[in-house]
Amino acid sequence: MKILVCDDIESRGATTLHAIKAATGHHVELLAGKRLTEAIEGLLAHAGGVLESPNAAEACADDGPSTFRRPFDMAVLDNNLSELRISGARHTAESIAGYIRAFGKIPYLVSLNKNPHVDFDLRYLVGDYQTQADIALNDTHLSNPGLWTARARDAADGFLPWYWPALNDAPRRRQEQILFVVERLDRPILHSLGFPATASDYLSRHATGALSPHTEHVESVTFLAFFVEACRSLPNLPDRETLSAAVSESEPLRHIVARVVAAELERWIRRDLLGPQDVLVDIPHLLARMPFLLGPHGGTIEYWNDAIMVAEPPYGLWNDVYRGHLHEAEFADDIWTKGPCFWWRHLKANTELNSMFYHAKTQWADAVFCEDSSRFVRASDGENPAAMEFAAEFEGSWNRRHIECLPQTRYAPKSRLAK
Repeated sequence: MKILVCDDIESRGATTLHAIKAATGHHVELLAGKRLTEAIEGLLAHAGGVLESPNAAEACADDGPSTFRRPFDMAVLDNNLSELRISGARHTAESIAGYIRAFGKIPYLVSLNKNPHVDFDLRYLVGDYQTQADIALNDTHLSNPGLWTARARDAADGFLPWYWPALNDAPRRRQEQILFVVERLDRPILHSLGFPATASDYLSRHATGALSPHTEHVESVTFLAFFVEACRSLPNLPDRETLSAAVSESEPLRHIVARVVAAELERWIRRDLLGPQDVLVDIPHLLARMPFLLGPHGGTIEYWNDAIMVAEPPYGLWNDVYRGHLHEAEFADDIWTKGPCFWWRHLKANTELNSMFYHAKTQWADAVFCEDSSRFVRASDGENPAAMEFAAEFEGSWNRRHIECLPQTRYAPKSRLAK
């Protein structure tokens, strides 16, 4: 993987570069100081030329040389860029991330140190949901190998939020997402993602509004309409309308729109579908509701944790039950999620599957899934609780979750931990 570190202070950027190299062995380059200033100015000038041109398709075709259009897989942007000598308002990673995404060609963006005093966000289980990057992290997180592999055994000090992506795989998935959108810009999103016919009926109000603030019939919203009506990578609506109007005339324009849509659609899936676990349910949260899916191994907590890491069907689950009931409810487009997921309402409505809960003969482990360590632990260790319950902030039936409350880890907002 090729990674670009961007920082206005060269020494701080060099520290970030060495931390990533030590944790991953990836090829990492630093863009700092004057060179970063020139790269950002060039990118913004190109973006302005496209958006202000009477012929956006023609202006887009002449993109010229730019560091942000070189073949990097990921850019890590320090949020505080106040030392850059750029005229106008002071820039941050958040203020330029959307333009890098749209007018650069780097598929995956990380905002660094946006919230340096928060390690784990207890609200929506996606990290900082307001970031314009794909995820907001702190510099200390980059040296945690678990961030890159998503394997609990690699996690430094046990800290591995379940909402973290596997960064080693995230750029590949994003490139596939972009191609998926390029080929379907005029098609409805929900149909393209294989939503069941009734799935739109149980989307939360927030999920519906985030997909399209101007229609109640979300099943008809196309990828292009989502770009115009809801995407915020390019905050100015006339800019999005300009690109949308010319998109049929230019393949480069289609890719600009697709890069924005792919990033924001994945964020929508993570926050509004996977966060609440009410539409899509992943393996650990499915096991918490249906422990009988582990068959005779349900009494051994190690089997619960092994199942989380299995990437191929039947995902550590009881094979006969997977083939007979879960396979038909599996979410097919796995490029949008870091692991296998299932349509929860389909499983919930399966009376034969649910009857297994009452007929199972296995004594299940008293286990809860911890969102901050990505593993199951015993609900209690003797008389002492091994995990703490908290209430997430999203709409849905399953907003009560658990954390281990790891030492040296900063959780916020603490009010979510209130009983």
